Amino acid sequence: MPPATRDPFARWSETSRRTALAIIAGGEVRDANARFSELNAGSGSWSWLDGPHAKVRYENLPQLVRCEAATLAPAPYLSKFERSGLVVEVRLERLDGSEAIAIVHDVTSELHRQRDLQREREALMHEERMHAMGVLASGVAHDLNHALNVIALRVATLRADSQMARSRRTLDVLARVVGDAARIVARLQDLARKRRDRPHDALDLAAVLTGAIEMARTEADTANVRIEAEVPPLPLVRGSAAELAHVFGSLLLHAREQMPEGGRVQVKARVDRGRVLVTIRDAGAGMNEEDLVRLFDPFSGVAGETALGLSVAWGVMSRLGGSLQAQSRPGEGTTFTLTFPLAAPPRHKPAQAARGERQTRRILIVDDEQDNLEVLREVLEMENQRVESVRSGPDAIDLFERGERFDLVLCDVGMPQMSGWQVAREIQRIAPGTQVWMLTGWANEIGEGDPRLRYVHGVLAKPLDLDQLRSLLTTSPGPPAPQPDASTVH
Repeated sequence: MPPATRDPFARWSETSRRTALAIIAGGEVRDANARFSELNAGSGSWSWLDGPHAKVRYENLPQLVRCEAATLAPAPYLSKFERSGLVVEVRLERLDGSEAIAIVHDVTSELHRQRDLQREREALMHEERMHAMGVLASGVAHDLNHALNVIALRVATLRADSQMARSRRTLDVLARVVGDAARIVARLQDLARKRRDRPHDALDLAAVLTGAIEMARTEADTANVRIEAEVPPLPLVRGSAAELAHVFGSLLLHAREQMPEGGRVQVKARVDRGRVLVTIRDAGAGMNEEDLVRLFDPFSGVAGETALGLSVAWGVMSRLGGSLQAQSRPGEGTTFTLTFPLAAPPRHKPAQAARGERQTRRILIVDDEQDNLEVLREVLEMENQRVESVRSGPDAIDLFERGERFDLVLCDVGMPQMSGWQVAREIQRIAPGTQVWMLTGWANEIGEGDPRLRYVHGVLAKPLDLDQLRSLLTTSPGPPAPQPDASTVH
């Protein structure tokens, strides 16, 4: 019989390279095409890809369609099964009488594409959430740094008061607490991925890691968790000891919580191709790929109570120029790998010019927050400086346009009417070379390559480091600021 006059269904069944077909009758596979035989080839058992029957296993494809057809309702049936990475979609439909037809498609590539799209969508949603959180965290960090700056400077004025000598110990404690609070705010910026500063201090990573392990062992012992560590002497890396102790502590806490019945955590460190690698591996239940890609998202719910700590840890490692990655499979636990670039060898700096003697300077403070303005003025006057202050950018520019000149300008960044950067630009236009320093709670978010930095000598962070401020007052000054002509002052 010519192919054109043959039954179209028979031609499709015999020639299709994508669709596997089988007829089930009397509990047996009575007929199947070549594609069905191809999909049946191979080893391993078939299991449900998802759904309530995860423990059901079929030794081969004929057994699968026979057993599923045995309970087939009149309505069509559609489900997916997996074997050794191959995923098929099986459609079963009852024919007249007791026969049923099975239509099987290989959907492995399609499923991979769907998963890739899902990961991309989740990554986009994660970025959107982190952006929104970054905006919120940035504003909160700025406001907290503003409040901490006022407290820190007020404590400094009290410590300088001879009548407060008997309260010196209390004031020292307050100063230390303010410093701790400032570091907590910095971690908030890590969570929002907003910090751009990179620590320049070289540290002994082995000592920090060993200390974090010893602290974690205190809680681990009570939870029947054993921490095994192999931490040899390591080369120096760049970073903050306090931040990295927090990173290691968060990862060890997560490992402990993955083993509610107890178990073993393995911590290893080594040098690899110019980097230091640290791995932390637990013996927990592990996780699937979908959960793994959302592990560092603090809103996904994957990490439970440790979600915030893991997200902060990821931010810290990214800012240090390193990385934090996780590998996991169901039943095989989770392994975190931290990568640290080595600290560059110290460079011999040329001898710096000697600092000048402390002398009285003419200083202008520009800040729209009255509390900051007043307390900073008090601190500078205690240092025997001549200080003027204004609460807006236009007022500062007006002083310069009237001929006023200053040895040093301390300017807030976030102000109404004119930002600090606009003020600095206008000052350099009117009086080029004027020393302008930004004083802001957003200092950690200003990158070294920010083009606006060309208008200023540098950026001071709130809460203000008084030693850094004093260093500005002792650095060899440029030409003294000329005294304004009284006739030009209105």
